[in-house]
Amino acid sequence: MTTTTNFPVEIKHIRSHYDRLSLLYRFFWGEHLHHGYWENNESAARAQIKLMERLADRAGIPMGCCALDIGCGLGGSAFWLASQFNCQVTGITISPVQARMATSKAKARGLSRRVHFHVQDANEWAPEPASVDLIWIIESSEHFSDKDRFFKRCSRALRPGGILAVCAWLRRDGPLNAEEQKLVSTIAEAMMSASLGSLSDYQRWMQDAGLTVTVADDVTRHIEETWSHCARIGENPLLRFLLHFTGGPTQRFVRSFPLMKQAYAQDVMAFGMFVATKRPDR
Repeated sequence: MTTTTNFPVEIKHIRSHYDRLSLLYRFFWGEHLHHGYWENNESAARAQIKLMERLADRAGIPMGCCALDIGCGLGGSAFWLASQFNCQVTGITISPVQARMATSKAKARGLSRRVHFHVQDANEWAPEPASVDLIWIIESSEHFSDKDRFFKRCSRALRPGGILAVCAWLRRDGPLNAEEQKLVSTIAEAMMSASLGSLSDYQRWMQDAGLTVTVADDVTRHIEETWSHCARIGENPLLRFLLHFTGGPTQRFVRSFPLMKQAYAQDVMAFGMFVATKRPDR
């Protein structure tokens, strides 16, 4: 594990959030810190795996590829990619706590030779050209301030024929009225999202980066059940007790769970699944 900690102030707030709450995330939600994908009556844990399965299937991930997991959290996706596709995976996270937890888990699972974790601000990531076959991003691009520039760097990092696989929270395509904009802004502040793009924004950013977009699916109806589960977690007596010992940002974060459910239900926010590829001649 390598560490870089000279972050801008706004990034330090995000890092602090994940440093403080990673143990609670792990306890209440598991090692996969992302939405679930429901088709039937799956458990939340199974639905989280299905989201990865769905994205991997749409991306056509090749066996044994070299993968970069940006915003790797506790390492759940990195371990899954290594075990399911025999990938060599590097995960980057803003949180030293998450990197230490993920590195410890890699050792415990015997994956230290194939899975590595680094502390890095993805906003300032400077990739080696043509260095990876797959870039995997599940629900971290929301934190990135300049998504257009970020996806250009993804294109630079991919080898010819490489794959970009992304899941992201979105705002609805088209204008929002004042009440809808207030709802999105409240959620963005509580969840520390630098900005939310729309489905068409993400497609444009990837295309402008020279990538060919092969999948741009709105899968909101499959993932919105996540926030029913999160709202129930927010009412857990143990969590409510622990919140008394936290600061305002953490309390705003938990109070925003019902707002996420409302935003999806009212089609103010959406959830996108994207796959883009780098042309073999690039």
